[in-house]
Amino acid sequence: MAICFSVDLPRLAAACPDLDRAENTIGRRQAVSRIEAFRGELRAARAPRAPRAYPH
Repeated sequence: MAICFSVDLPRLAAACPDLDRAENTIGRRQAVSRIEAFRGELRAARAPRAPRAYPH
């Protein structure tokens, strides 16, 4: 219950980089697909990390 009163929604929304893409969506499915497209753009822009062995 304390979390409900401590969350500042406008501040949380300001920190969301893909908010403008999901702004004019009608349904959940449409919002999810736009967010996934944004994530795909981020993945394409970043260089993939080289795989590393898990240390034991």
